Amino acid sequence: MTDLPTPAKPSRAKSVVRIVGLVVALVLCVAFLVPRAGDIADAFTRQDPWTLVAALLTGAAATFVTFLSWRALMHGAGHRIPFRAAQRVFFLSQIGKYVPGSVWPIVAQADLGREHRVPAAQSVAVGMLTLLVSCGAGVSVAALTIPFVQPDAFAHYWFVVLLVPVVLAALHPAVLRFGLRLASRVTRRDLGTVELRTAAVVRAFGWAVLAWVVFGLHIALVLVPLASVDLRVTTLTVGAYALAWLVGFLVFFLPAGLGGREAVLTALLAAGVPLGSSASVSVAVTSRVLLTVVDVVFAGAAVVGERRRRAGIDAGSASVGSGEGPTP
Repeated sequence: MTDLPTPAKPSRAKSVVRIVGLVVALVLCVAFLVPRAGDIADAFTRQDPWTLVAALLTGAAATFVTFLSWRALMHGAGHRIPFRAAQRVFFLSQIGKYVPGSVWPIVAQADLGREHRVPAAQSVAVGMLTLLVSCGAGVSVAALTIPFVQPDAFAHYWFVVLLVPVVLAALHPAVLRFGLRLASRVTRRDLGTVELRTAAVVRAFGWAVLAWVVFGLHIALVLVPLASVDLRVTTLTVGAYALAWLVGFLVFFLPAGLGGREAVLTALLAAGVPLGSSASVSVAVTSRVLLTVVDVVFAGAAVVGERRRRAGIDAGSASVGSGEGPTP
């Protein structure tokens, strides 16, 4: 097991590259949101301050549970990165999803993981497996919830039901090992050395299912000022968000599935709650802004925490170098 509380310090050049990449991702995020400023302003005028706060906190909880799913797979792969350091690797990497293309969070995890002696190829493998587990859990949640509250939804999204047995079979450790070996040949990187036990995959899948449920509660809270929210509607929001995220993920050329996720979520809410089209758009836009704020706050907290940690290490080194030490 890899368990190194003191990570390697990145070079100044690498730190500059990371900062530039972070800034580019944030600029692209803002660039895609600015043209929708009118919709955003209208969406927030429909909301109640307290439900906004509750939805923001629930979105943060769901995002954190997603981190726990990734961490379960990282542990299963044999790398026990300290808890705070693992948060930094994961939450900073998530800003990469605002750059068009679905690979940037995984690329960022590979780069940040090197500081904790995690080989880049294994970080890539764990990142790919995390997406697979998340998609598998999302497909399962959508297939189990939406038909009971909106039977005609799968007239348009029938492929989700077909994906359930395929994705669940793909999560078996033996199939995962085969997939990693195949990916190794394609990418010419040794990804097949990651050995995951069934327990690790089950834990990651469980966390991922919980994350989708909490994301659904986040949507339900955004709905509270606009519609009557009961158990049926809450069940719909859980499946609707999972399905919307899956479609958004497939629209890989847009940052964080921007547009694709909102279109599906709007359609499902308008048909199932029901809401007017403008109110449905309002819910989707409000959720997008709140979850973007969550991503930025988590990434910022990770940066600040790392600076404080390194400042403490530097201060301790200076104290030792000057001959000062703890009083016996």
